[in-house]
Amino acid sequence: MMVGLAAGFAVNANLKELFPDASLQAGVSAVALFALANAAGRITWGWIFDRSRSIVALKANLLLQAVLLLVNAIVLKTEAGLALFAVLAGFNYGGILVLYASAAAETWGSERLSQVYGWLFSANIPAASSPIVAGVVFDHLQSFTPALWGIGALMIGGILALHWYGPTLGK
Repeated sequence: MMVGLAAGFAVNANLKELFPDASLQAGVSAVALFALANAAGRITWGWIFDRSRSIVALKANLLLQAVLLLVNAIVLKTEAGLALFAVLAGFNYGGILVLYASAAAETWGSERLSQVYGWLFSANIPAASSPIVAGVVFDHLQSFTPALWGIGALMIGGILALHWYGPTLGK
């Protein structure tokens, strides 16, 4: 959950600056698109979770976001690319809270979710540093790409962790 949150926080906090040549209007639109896609992602990823194995939904969400972050330099070349990036990143980020809460309920039971979810939600604490780290990277390198690549790599690590430890989900 932490790497998914980190990706969303880093993108959302720096959205306009991901494509510095974008107009102010394009930046404002990107933020709005991110928010709308976040809402749509919560509904859609919940629907996907309900119709697939939880481990598949979790891995798919992380993989789609990781790929987007890893190809950011290709997508973020125009204002239309910024809008597309905002929609896809927001959509995948929207799934994070839904998917992990659902997986926790499936694993430990919905009656115990309130006891478990606080621990799970604490993933926000380390994830909250991602916009700051991305900003420091930008300050030194004049590009967010290395920071997004780093978060994408962490997401691949999350997929591997789910591969090794995820088969216990729902049991």
